[in-house]
Amino acid sequence: MADNLEDEWWETGNRAQNDDSEEKSSDEEEKNAVEDHRKRPLEHDGVDQGAGTKKKQKRKRKKITTELKEKGKSSRAKPADVIDLLSKHFEGKLSPVEWDELKLDPDGDFYVSSESDHTPSSYLRTILPKWKKLVKSSDLKPGSPLVLIITSSAIRAVQLNRDITDFKTEECKCAKLFAKHFKIEEQQKYLSKNICHIGLGTPNRICSLIKNGSLHLDSVKSVVLDWNWRDKKFKRMADIIDLRKDLVVLLQTYIIPHIHANKCKIGIL
Repeated sequence: MADNLEDEWWETGNRAQNDDSEEKSSDEEEKNAVEDHRKRPLEHDGVDQGAGTKKKQKRKRKKITTELKEKGKSSRAKPADVIDLLSKHFEGKLSPVEWDELKLDPDGDFYVSSESDHTPSSYLRTILPKWKKLVKSSDLKPGSPLVLIITSSAIRAVQLNRDITDFKTEECKCAKLFAKHFKIEEQQKYLSKNICHIGLGTPNRICSLIKNGSLHLDSVKSVVLDWNWRDKKFKRMADIIDLRKDLVVLLQTYIIPHIHANKCKIGIL
């Protein structure tokens, strides 16, 4: 029986040779590919690390000040913020009668809040325009200041004391009422013998000195909360849990009853 009559003999022979050579080259290519894969470093498997690969870019975190501005929120506190702090802290804990005793009037119990940024001295001059006359005319007893400034830390209190130098007069004396570097016994002794026009300190120490009878609120006409100042972590006095608790206790126990019974107002620095 003859071969396929449609193919010439020389074409059949060439095609067979070509098929053999193509099969061999295919086997060699596959073998070379396996060898290349084995020689390739392990860390490159399945990962394209060519020049075109894009590096991951770190997402830049926005500053809190930028976020506040973008949200349209003012970083300066208002009387409503102080009232809201008390309301949230005592929610469900006080009877209606007890809460009424702690209520603050945003208009009558606070100085008018300013929208513009103040230095500590310029703010004190705004709320106490007759300060020099007040210092000279006041007949104060030891440990009974005219102004009580409440701030977040000893470091901030020292800074504030320097910042209000041009507000204070030569006759004005400022008592440092914080724990760092000062034992409470030393402060008790100082307050019992010295007249001070300004008391400057932290909530916990001020509360302790009032409680033990060393610091008196009888002559206090202004209580200034250093509310808007932020520390390195961008936290205000009301943002720090322990400090916030101390502040609330001081306000509830001593400051608010004094405000209700006397002509005294709260200022927000």
